[in-house]
Amino acid sequence: MIYTFKALTKDKRFLPGAGATEIELAKQLASYGETIPGLAQYAIKQYAQAFEALPRALAENAGVKSTEVLSKLYAAHQSGNSKIGFDIEAEGADVKDVVEANITDAYLTKFWAIKLATNAAITVLRVDQIIMAKQAGGPRVPKQGAGNDPDDD
Repeated sequence: MIYTFKALTKDKRFLPGAGATEIELAKQLASYGETIPGLAQYAIKQYAQAFEALPRALAENAGVKSTEVLSKLYAAHQSGNSKIGFDIEAEGADVKDVVEANITDAYLTKFWAIKLATNAAITVLRVDQIIMAKQAGGPRVPKQGAGNDPDDD
């Protein structure tokens, strides 16, 4: 609560909560990924899919099938309702206008969460590339030259 108040003193903007912002980002990133050729397209689509984690977790923690919630969220967002999020107070996989219901997140909180998570993923990928590029250790194989052949006796 203190950090939220601190963030609001720096930037008073809010974003739709309950997974609405994440689904909208996922939708727009996936759409952008369609325009990019090659392996970059796959990376962008996977990055977009990562934004489904929050609404998926909200649904699962509420005891609702996450695939049903994600399907309804995507359908609402595809029709232009970017403020639609998961209705955690409903009995099922319902969605609603979360801005109208006053369910919002502080802009800076969301901004830094996305930025730090992205940086962590990039760091893991860089470390993985370094590990894959490094040669394996172990004893060196002796060169087969004159005098090194055991059959020369």
